[in-house]
Amino acid sequence: MRLFSSALLLATLCGSGAAFAAQDSVPSQPSAAQTSKTPSAILQPALDTLRQTLELLQPERWKTSNAIREEADANINSIRRDLDATLPPLLAAADGAPNSVVQVLPVFRNVEALYDVLLRVSEAGKTSAPSQQSTALDQAITSLEAGRRALGDSIQSAALAQEQQVHDQQAALRAIPPAPAPAPCAPPPPVKKRKPHPKPASSQGSAPTSP
Repeated sequence: MRLFSSALLLATLCGSGAAFAAQDSVPSQPSAAQTSKTPSAILQPALDTLRQTLELLQPERWKTSNAIREEADANINSIRRDLDATLPPLLAAADGAPNSVVQVLPVFRNVEALYDVLLRVSEAGKTSAPSQQSTALDQAITSLEAGRRALGDSIQSAALAQEQQVHDQQAALRAIPPAPAPAPCAPPPPVKKRKPHPKPASSQGSAPTSP
């Protein structure tokens, strides 16, 4: 059974993503997701089983057509390259931030792709591979499915915890009373207009003096 779609998970997170800007203003409490295992710890048993299975597989000896053997061999080599080159840096980034959905989601997608390729190999080997190899493929499928499901549950728990944290922080921000309005400034005193000084009397209208 397929786990929830990663695209749906991102769409759910985007609905609350705008509220993350307020996280620096309100102290956050440790969430349950912060005590979860790292993606490497969750997937390690399944990856170990898968590597052991790959060592047993010999598709060139399967009793089937050349086309099916070549396709199985190509898929097996693709899984090996992914385990050796593609998956390790993704796991390293996810282990550094195990509660970050953005960091862990690429690991989940990669494991989904691994599962699909391994399933094609298993289907080809059911009727053509020796019983030991066919049994090992079934065990690898079961183990990888369990690891994928556990990782998906971890991502979902982290997403729900982050959403709850945002909700709590928004409630805390709404509970903060608004700052009091500043007191109005007193108006400046009115400016008094100065009265004009009287002009001195003109000397032109004065009586002439006697000699």
